[in-house]
Amino acid sequence: MKLIENIEKAVSVASVAVMSILVFINVIARFVFKNSLAFSDEISSYLFILMSFMGSAIAARRKAHLGLSIVTDRLSPAGRKRLGMAMYAVSAFFCLLIVIFGIQMVMSEIHLGQETATMQWPEWIYGLFVPVGGAFTMIAFIAGIFDIANEKEEE
Repeated sequence: MKLIENIEKAVSVASVAVMSILVFINVIARFVFKNSLAFSDEISSYLFILMSFMGSAIAARRKAHLGLSIVTDRLSPAGRKRLGMAMYAVSAFFCLLIVIFGIQMVMSEIHLGQETATMQWPEWIYGLFVPVGGAFTMIAFIAGIFDIANEKEEE
């Protein structure tokens, strides 16, 4: 699992770095050349999607997703554990749906020969970010189920 965590972090860092550089260059181009770089917006938008999925996976591993503790605070430790596992299972299921529908989307993009608006690249290249990102997030939620199951209960 350490390898997957490292991949998530590396992809997130690379996405943010490339987005920052592209946006900075685009701002300079607008002020200096009075013309923006259209490909910068396109690539940054797609990288933001990838970064969001990787960030979700990282948050799931750290148990850092937002939650409402009004219910869990009233449960016994065993009840909290069961509810936590159920929430992670439901989240993993939704990620599985993202993977399934993401694959269908990519197959449709390939079949239809869709291209990106600005750079005219095959849309499926960026479309892959959805099922791949969903898979990473699903793996993180499944790992979270096992982590919660293996936690010692507080008395």
